[in-house]
Amino acid sequence: MASNDALDLSQIDPPIWRIKVSDVVYGPYTLGQMRGFVEEGRLAVRSSVARGDGGAFRDAGAYLDLAEFFPHTPPPAKDEKPAPSNFMITVQTDGDGRRAVISVLNQSGQFSELMAGTFILNAEVTAYDLRTQLSTVLAERGKFIIVNADTGQLAWMGLGADTDQHARAIWKRSD
Repeated sequence: MASNDALDLSQIDPPIWRIKVSDVVYGPYTLGQMRGFVEEGRLAVRSSVARGDGGAFRDAGAYLDLAEFFPHTPPPAKDEKPAPSNFMITVQTDGDGRRAVISVLNQSGQFSELMAGTFILNAEVTAYDLRTQLSTVLAERGKFIIVNADTGQLAWMGLGADTDQHARAIWKRSD
């Protein structure tokens, strides 16, 4: 196939979606990537999302294109906590970042550092919420991986685009 005959996927699924977490905007992402984020638990119905350049940020569930990706189960009541889960968290950061991570884990539940930068945690929190909290305190100072041992959910920050794509291709949840 000649290069001018190649299929241009950007016309089929253009990268028009942006996600805002703690006033930091990520993207653009394709609709397919957004679906993957939902499946991984990295994008929730209440996540702040915009379509197109300069679009207003709204809850992800407010967009018809995205709403179909979310499970049709009623959300937990505001005062209802998630069930306790077991997490393994691996962190690479500087001294200040390490102290911030320990503070987040201490506020989240019971934890122990098994070896340098590797923690186990039992907490009534979702992997998504834990990722958001750690992303906020680490910002650009480090990277981390979170595994929810109970659900098989994987979350991370700061791994780079190639590693991000590779992890998505390999990690499969068994729901």
